[in-house]
Amino acid sequence: GFLFDHTGHLLHLHDSDGKKLILGLLRGNLAEHRRNSWIFSKGVFTRYPFQANTFGLPQSAVVDCLAGFLETVHRPKPLGPSPDFKTFCLRHFGEGITRHFMAPYNEKLWLRPLQELTTEWQGRFVPKPTVSEVVYGAFSDQRARVGYNASFRYPVKGGIQVLPDALAARLKPGQVRRQAQVLAVDLAEKTALVGGVGEIRYERLVNTLPLADFLDLALPLPAAVREARKKLRFNTVYNLNIGINRTNISDKHWIYFPEKKYPFYRAGFLTNFSKQLAPLGASSMYIEVARRPDERIDLPALERSILDGLRSCGLLRASDKIVSKLWIPIRCGYVVYDFNRTPAVNTIFAHLAQRGVDSIGRYGGWK
Repeated sequence: GFLFDHTGHLLHLHDSDGKKLILGLLRGNLAEHRRNSWIFSKGVFTRYPFQANTFGLPQSAVVDCLAGFLETVHRPKPLGPSPDFKTFCLRHFGEGITRHFMAPYNEKLWLRPLQELTTEWQGRFVPKPTVSEVVYGAFSDQRARVGYNASFRYPVKGGIQVLPDALAARLKPGQVRRQAQVLAVDLAEKTALVGGVGEIRYERLVNTLPLADFLDLALPLPAAVREARKKLRFNTVYNLNIGINRTNISDKHWIYFPEKKYPFYRAGFLTNFSKQLAPLGASSMYIEVARRPDERIDLPALERSILDGLRSCGLLRASDKIVSKLWIPIRCGYVVYDFNRTPAVNTIFAHLAQRGVDSIGRYGGWK
């Protein structure tokens, strides 16, 4: 009776054409929500984003964050042409906000020192609030929603799967072959070997596989491209979904956990996106843990530590019974924007363009 997504997949429709398409596809099966996301640290919940909502933290932490931020305003330091992410945080948010949230949370997610990361990936994902927002959010429970995802849409029933299903339903029979795995690509001969189909000739190829995976299927590759492939880094997300025999386990949409004592960096509540994702009398959650792709994982031990963490922060009660669970590992979860990423991608794309290949989307574009 439970329906789980591959973690939280929410629709933030900012592009007018995309918005028109999706609203048309899911007409009557799409609800709009105002974001209700929080951070749990130092034993308390504070509103997201942290940099604009320190109210509720211990007073010493609030003063630390506020003083550091105001120093960046009144004594700004230049960033330089290509700063690392740690320097960016210190210059934009100050030492307090960086120490209490930006550094521990992002090190937990990216699994490497922040000095190794560029700032190319941030964009809308790391908003800088105004002085008034920071000051107001330090002394009161600020309800203004800062950031690109202040609201979102999600299907009323069927989970996020209804969107690709609606796209597939528009196809003419036989127009697109699904569940046909590409086994190899010959870039010189412009042929692809497809499971259950055989060899296919193409004029143009559009790839949406993770770029690293596509390159592992493709031959021949010049030495420069093979070297660039070795520099593509990503993290794996281990997504544990659980169903609980209690309604309304939380009123929140999702929560960030920056502290090391919790193995997960985020937990969300699917049944707060749609009550129809669980049977009556039950709730469901998704929990996300980041690991390096080559790291050996003891899933039973990780599961125990996750459940212990959820109980210690009060989200689960001792009396709660887990009536359903599903691990969904997402091998290529987050592309790592280290200083090798963009030169490597530029080298790879230049070669693929010469071979009539477009590699697009979040993972094909290595974004």
